Amino acid sequence: MSRLYLRCALCSRQQADGLISSAAWGRLELPPGAEVDHPALKGSTLRVCPSCVSRQPDWQEHLLVALGLAPPESDLRARAAP
Repeated sequence: MSRLYLRCALCSRQQADGLISSAAWGRLELPPGAEVDHPALKGSTLRVCPSCVSRQPDWQEHLLVALGLAPPESDLRARAAP
């Protein structure tokens, strides 16, 4: 039987999946209707390792931009400005 691994969608780190280890990983559910082909994708969920989560507080936005599911950060900041 093969082992199941968590794979970070940002840095590609792999770690054996388990109840304790997976609880520390960030989770991002894809928006409805989004179609992405990524090795870290399981179902409609992408996982991000604890190191990337702690280094990048806005990792969800960064990941959506990297996958082409959100406009670049500069566009988001311009829209938020009054």
